[in-house]
Amino acid sequence: MAGQTVTVESATLRSALANLLITAGVREEDARIVADSITTAELFGFQSHGVIRIPHYLKRLRIGSINKRPEIKVVMRSGNVAVVDGDHGLGHAIAHFAMNEAIGLAENGVGFVGVRNSSHFGIAGYFALQAVRKDMIGIVISHTDAAVVPYGGRTPAVGTNPLAVAVPTDREYPILLDMATSTASLGKILVARDKGESIPPDWAVDEEGNPTTDPHRAKYLLPMAGAKGYGLALIFDILSGPLTGALFGKNIPLMYGEYEKHRELGHFMGAINVGRFVQVGQFKRNVGIMMDDLHATPPAKGFERVLVPGEKEYLTMRAYERDGIPIPLGTMNDLRSAAKELNVLLDL
Repeated sequence: MAGQTVTVESATLRSALANLLITAGVREEDARIVADSITTAELFGFQSHGVIRIPHYLKRLRIGSINKRPEIKVVMRSGNVAVVDGDHGLGHAIAHFAMNEAIGLAENGVGFVGVRNSSHFGIAGYFALQAVRKDMIGIVISHTDAAVVPYGGRTPAVGTNPLAVAVPTDREYPILLDMATSTASLGKILVARDKGESIPPDWAVDEEGNPTTDPHRAKYLLPMAGAKGYGLALIFDILSGPLTGALFGKNIPLMYGEYEKHRELGHFMGAINVGRFVQVGQFKRNVGIMMDDLHATPPAKGFERVLVPGEKEYLTMRAYERDGIPIPLGTMNDLRSAAKELNVLLDL
């Protein structure tokens, strides 16, 4: 089964996932946001944050640690900042709501929103792109349970704590940086397990703290760039946790393990209104020039050309929209099993 895939059209996948979540009791509007976010992750090639996560969400919805019909609301607004309480709902819907609030606040220049009582929200870039559609720069920061060994340590103390920044351009696609502060996300290791593949030696360590290429032996993750990745993870945890009133650090319940507990995650989201700083067209053209300069850089040995952040995802999306999205067979079987438990015929 390792290496086998099932090819699905994006529209079909989006509709099937929404139907599955609605059947599980999720509010239709929230279900469609989650389904679109998951499908977008697959289109970008981020299998680690795609369909593979759906059975987990369904399990938590069934147990009750994710609220099927949360009351997502702004609990504080002052000047250009606000705080959103997600009422323990699906993180995708909460983050979507929060970024819309940040965009509204940024009409006068910038808007920043702290989020608390949230849960896993998939790819951070999905929400940063909301701002790009309004000619704004989107910034999204979040945190996770402690799964990453800090630089100089032996046991985990920080999360994979992601950052996404999306920038409008005058080209077919925006600049989109979407990254974890670990060398790799846990989701990538889960995908490797599902595919029966090995992992690079700088992704994770085993229970004894030794680097491993076996995804089944991977116990803890490693920070990217050593001390630098660890430092960023800490700062992002502060912005997502203490600043928003959410849990933080080792206090965050495990995503895979403490299923009966609310995750109580926090996020930090921002929107920068380009037009309040410089003429929008001029800004987009200048970013386009920067992209041209990067593309003109002679490639190193083993590379065809230099890409800009988000370009690979855009090219992958174009290919998958044309040819269909390849879903690992094991992931698809898990999804079908989850659908069967809900008495839903998954037409995939």
